[in-house]
Amino acid sequence: MTAGAAMPSRAAGTLDFRAASYNIRIDTTESDTQNNWSSRKADLVALVRDIAPEIIGFQEVKPSQYDYLKGQLSGYAFYGRYRDNGSNSEACPLAYLKSRFDFLDGGTFWLSSTPDVVGSKTWGNGVEDSGLLRICTWALLKDKQSGGFVCFACTHLDLKAGPRLAGMNLILSSGRIGRFMEKGIPVVLVGDMNEYEDSPAMVAAAEVMQDSFFASETPPTGSWRSFTGFSWQDPSSEVSATNAVLTYRTAAERTAASATIGKRIDFVFTSRDTRVRAFATRNDARPGKQYYPSDHYPVMADLTMPVRTAFWSGKIRVEIDKDLRLPRVAHGRYVLTEGAHLANADNLEFVLPDWVERAAVEDGEIVIYTKPEPFSLRVR
Repeated sequence: MTAGAAMPSRAAGTLDFRAASYNIRIDTTESDTQNNWSSRKADLVALVRDIAPEIIGFQEVKPSQYDYLKGQLSGYAFYGRYRDNGSNSEACPLAYLKSRFDFLDGGTFWLSSTPDVVGSKTWGNGVEDSGLLRICTWALLKDKQSGGFVCFACTHLDLKAGPRLAGMNLILSSGRIGRFMEKGIPVVLVGDMNEYEDSPAMVAAAEVMQDSFFASETPPTGSWRSFTGFSWQDPSSEVSATNAVLTYRTAAERTAASATIGKRIDFVFTSRDTRVRAFATRNDARPGKQYYPSDHYPVMADLTMPVRTAFWSGKIRVEIDKDLRLPRVAHGRYVLTEGAHLANADNLEFVLPDWVERAAVEDGEIVIYTKPEPFSLRVR
């Protein structure tokens, strides 16, 4: 698969785009200064531009790196928060082409037993705590071309096996990205998983999603390994993805041979109804140097997904509370869901208090019209 290749003609009812994942290595002092962020950041951005993903997830992004990526990749909108206060923290942000997608919803949760508690990393139930704070950032996007939705999530799993599996199970659960798959919304999950394909965490993911590497309709290109630790290898001696699969036929064999063929720990998982047209691990060196832009290679997949423009079947009850706090108490029009982009307004059934004249969906937002005075409204 080559960057910038022409996209296939768009079939009716499909959403076609390129997804990628890239651990950029935190901005830290390396023993070889050529591997410091200041030395490699321009080449890293150049590689991202060459890959030209419509959506990409990054890992190990510190504040100064976040600012640099946003400044250099101005065609992308970035989304994601830091795993603690952000002063010297890391994020797992995602970036999507602004010309291609609209942001509908999103969030960041912590991989712990209390995922909505900022800075939590405790699991309980016999699972050891995560070594570091771990998060997952997700966004629900709407494709401007097809009108379809896609949920894209990015994570960086723990170094310990127990928290890794617990974290993956949380991500896939019906309260998190699993709820989109349950509604038929296409899902992409990318990240540095810190483990091989035969690990319990990756097996758990493969039970409900597909590993794009193996689902690819054409043989994966590039190297087998996705983690280098900045260890240079001549491209001619690099174990290719195709050769690794042909030589080591089972996941257990590939794990056993990891010291020789390298560590493949960066993944692009997709919902099962996705066509993976191509997959590549980009083992590009920095131009003219025996160095890499990061200690991981970026991985990328060209995907074709079914278009889903509605989330639900049946009626959804929308009840306007009698104590609703309005910005002013007067007869008028009020938008309750600014920026919601509701896609299936016919399924909404309104329950209104006596001070509301009517409710409607206008331009994808819920709007209420209050009755003329006199009416009584308690404002707190």
